Amino acid sequence: MRSSRLTDMDFKARHTRRSPAASWFTRLRRRPALLAAVVGLSGLMALAMTGGNPMEETVTDTVDTADPAPQTAQADRDEWQSDPEPVGSRPGAPLGRWQPSALMEPFIPFYAGETVGARIAAMEASMPEPTDPYAEYEKVEVQSGDSLARIFGRIGLSAAELHRVINADEQAKALTRIHPGNELYFRLTPDGEGLEELRYPLSRTRALHIARDGDGFQVNIEEEVLETRRLHAVGEINRSLYLAGRQAGLSNRQIMQLMSIFEWQLDFNRDVRSGDMFSVVYEADFLNGEQVRDGRIVAAKFINRGNRHKALHYELPDGSSGYYTPDGENLRKAFIRRPVQNARISSGFNRNRKHPVLGVTRPHLGTDFAAPTGTPIMASGSGRVIRASRHGGYGHTVIIQHSNQYRTLYAHLSRYGEGIREGARVEQGQIIGYVGRSGLATGPHLHYEFMINGAHYDPMRVNLPNGDPVPQEHLADFKASTSSLLAQLERVTETQLALLETD
Repeated sequence: MRSSRLTDMDFKARHTRRSPAASWFTRLRRRPALLAAVVGLSGLMALAMTGGNPMEETVTDTVDTADPAPQTAQADRDEWQSDPEPVGSRPGAPLGRWQPSALMEPFIPFYAGETVGARIAAMEASMPEPTDPYAEYEKVEVQSGDSLARIFGRIGLSAAELHRVINADEQAKALTRIHPGNELYFRLTPDGEGLEELRYPLSRTRALHIARDGDGFQVNIEEEVLETRRLHAVGEINRSLYLAGRQAGLSNRQIMQLMSIFEWQLDFNRDVRSGDMFSVVYEADFLNGEQVRDGRIVAAKFINRGNRHKALHYELPDGSSGYYTPDGENLRKAFIRRPVQNARISSGFNRNRKHPVLGVTRPHLGTDFAAPTGTPIMASGSGRVIRASRHGGYGHTVIIQHSNQYRTLYAHLSRYGEGIREGARVEQGQIIGYVGRSGLATGPHLHYEFMINGAHYDPMRVNLPNGDPVPQEHLADFKASTSSLLAQLERVTETQLALLETD
């Protein structure tokens, strides 16, 4: 049995710590073929990292080229072990000498971590700092009570200099309309007594630039080029369309636009239910990779109780545009059902209603929309005004003749819209007046009537005529122009439905 007693040599052999690299090279020395391969690879890598020519290497240490005998691996190992410098920290070592660190450092970071970190720090230090377009300017933020004269005086510019700047060009007058929170950027002349340049950001994409030009100043508006991208949003209605739209990333304006697109197909106050879905493709403007504003909706789908409504935006050659079905039918009807937006129906169409003021049964041949006094009223369709005056119990009234058979009436107005008078031409959506309580009315509201060939119909239920479809001569271009939009709309919708089915 072998004695378990440790001799001095055993103890020394077991407890003398050898570096991991030394052990690695000891094992490598026992495999001559592998050693030769590593030596060759290290030479190639050292040459590649230095980018030099082997015939033009600069040797900083004295090398005895007269001795053709190469150093042994053992001598290399002993030299490397006795080197007091950290592994890989010998930037001045001769290229002709064996340097294990040159090979190990890129692949074994835990051997040369400090050196790798030092190299990264050196690389970062050598990289140019991001340029600030206003780095050479003095920034001044307009405070409450500030004037341009006070700001000029604060930075050491004279009133005469201010006068020359303001009168340099009509565009420079924008400086007289500064407000608290605005920012001005000044760069003065070398002597500090004159203005060299002034920049005044008018928006995120536009800036007023004033630069000295001899004894005067040159003024221009600089505009950044925006990149327009098409984005999409999908949502499912649980509580309200507004909340679903906001959760999907739509702005308030886009939610209102979505409602206006389908307002002829859906009554958003009564028809929308939990579980309904919408998909939207819209444009957005980006500046330097950051979204600066959202644009119009170019395609939309609304699934209401299983019924799918689609809308595609198309611009005609004459510049007019609208939303159409994939077949080219106009989604916009010839009339708007609700001349007052976001108003509550306080009284519907009823031929046997008891009058709230007179107390007698009198047919209510229209729909009442309760809204605060001064709420705008829109023309429900294009036509010509045939009355804009007081009309008995109706109070201030506007009547519009739309064609030979359609006529609409708007009563109890507080005042008329600009230019609204008898004979005036109005377009659909134009403001024709404002909600009031003139005539026989218990509170501010709009009384709205819809007539066909002189007979009254319920404005909320009558079948409205469609707007003009895409002209036949442009139908092929319409389908070609909107095919990609339709494909994207279908793709995002089906993806959303698939996700809902897996939940």
